[in-house]
Parts: sequence; structure tokens; C-alpha cells
Amino acid sequence: MPITYEHSPRPVGGPIHFSLEGDRLTVDSGRKVREVRLGAVDLVRMTFEPGRFAQKAYRTKVVMKDGKTFTFTSLTWRSLVEAREQGPEYRAFSEALLGAILRANPDARFAAGKPLGLWLITSAIGIASLIVMALLIWRAFQTGAANIALMGALFALVGIWQIEPMVRLNKPRPFDPKAPPAELLPRS
Repeated sequence: MPITYEHSPRPVGGPIHFSLEGDRLTVDSGRKVREVRLGAVDLVRMTFEPGRFAQKAYRTKVVMKDGKTFTFTSLTWRSLVEAREQGPEYRAFSEALLGAILRANPDARFAAGKPLGLWLITSAIGIASLIVMALLIWRAFQTGAANIALMGALFALVGIWQIEPMVRLNKPRPFDPKAPPAELLPRS
């Protein structure tokens, strides 16, 4: 029996259906059906994607030797304003896909987090933003503008809440496909 997964990657547009059977993956976007031979996979990258306030998304990107890619996430869009997390389904499909890729191509690479350059830039911007917010808060307190300082502290807390997991979880590193990084998979 094939293992399946479905998600809508955008608020508008149809869902994408994935069907994994042996060393083949069928990707059906509604407009085009593509069959992927898992032996041709070059790289699998798993990342954390910050979402709206209460939601977060996990993403798996598969890069083929010919440069073609496909991506799926743990979040599916129902409408312009509603998205639903599919944690257990995403986790089960991701683990099955990683195992199938490893069996089909033992030379495939498995990477967790963002590429090093992108991660360094994101980290630097995040740290710089927090330093600027700290300076703003300090200057506001020095000049007696307590309301501005409190507003700056609130923005700094929201920034830390959003930026910290994005930097921490997306640190670039290889992983063993038999034991994917637990922090990049939703709880089942």
C-alpha cells in the first residue's frame, strides 16, 4: 500500500498529493503529475519555518541530481485566513520518505537547518535587531520616555520569541535519516 500525504502550500490554489510506493514518489499538483525516482535524490533538507502567532511549520525540501526540487510542509492552508497543522501526518510521511530515499540512494545527503550562508545572515540580522532594540530601550529610559522603553521591550520580547527558535532550530548540520532531528519534526 502506498503511503500518502496531502497539503495546500498556499492560501489559494489546490492541494498537492504525494504518494510513496517503494522507490517511487508520485507528486500530483492537480495540473501536473510527476513521478520521482528516489534513487535520483541528491539532498534532503529539513527546516523550521516560523509561522503566524500560534502556528509554526516544518518543511522538507528534496533536491534531485538534475536540480529539480519539491517541498512539503506540516501546514496546510484551508482558506485565506485559516491554516491547519498536520503534525502527525507530516511526521509519519517524512520518516517514511527518508527511509525510502536512504534505501534507494545510500549516497543521498541529509541536512537539517538552513544553508550556512543564509543561517549566518539570519543570525546576524536577528542579533543586530536585538542590539538596536536594547539601545532604543536604554536611550528611552535615559530621556525619561518610559512608554517608549516599554513599547521597545515588548517588541524585543516578540522578536526574541520569533527569532530565537528560527536561529536555534535552523543551525546547519547533517543528520542520520534513520534518526531525523526531533526538533524539526512535529510531535506525533
